[in-house]
Formats: sequence, structure tokens, C-alpha cells
Amino acid sequence: MKRLFVLMFLTLLSGCATVNVNGEARVRLFTVSEILKNCTSLSGKEVVVEGTYRGWSCPADCRNPGITRSDVCITDSTGCIYLSGTGGLDPLTDRGKRVRILALVSRKGSVCYLKPEKVDELR
Repeated sequence: MKRLFVLMFLTLLSGCATVNVNGEARVRLFTVSEILKNCTSLSGKEVVVEGTYRGWSCPADCRNPGITRSDVCITDSTGCIYLSGTGGLDPLTDRGKRVRILALVSRKGSVCYLKPEKVDELR
């Protein structure tokens, strides 16, 4: 029993960042690299990720799924991922803003991307 308790405690401490959403619920905050590494298991699930909105100015190593011509990307300290559509932000004037995104993880072939459901600017 003690061993089970220790295992559960260590699991809770193992880097699971959480954030408050609308001051109500606590949800797990994913990094871009976690989403990309676990795309198969996360596909079809909602995730929350924070990063910098890059609009159409995506790094060269960011893999574009080519869903629409308006696809944009976000980056965090761990990588870059595309969003299908703009998420309600302007790809030119909102570039560089810090955002928190609730999105559905999707794939096209071997490329993982996010379908934004809610985008909030962080201040």
C-alpha cells in the first residue's frame, strides 16, 4: 500500500503543469513537444497549450500540414506546431502575442496539428 501511495505521489509531481481556465477548472498544460511526441495517443483529444502566436511567420523546421492557406503556427520553448486556421487572431498584427489555446489534436498523414477551439491572449 505504501509503495502504491509513493508511486501515485511521484506521478503527480512528474512535471504535470496545470493552469486555471476562467478561474474555474484546472487543466493540464501541454508543451508543443509533448503534443508532437504523443500525437497518436492525443489525436482527437482536447489539449491546452501556451505559446507565442507566430501567424504566418513560422520557423522553417515547423511542419505544415497544408490544411488551408490560412494555417498559422505557435511556438513555445520546446518547438513549433501549426493551427488549422487563425484561431480568430490576425496573422499579421497579432504576431508575437502570448496565447493560451484550447485545441483539438489532429493529424494529416504524419503531420500533427491543432484545431483551435478557444484562443485567449495572455498578458
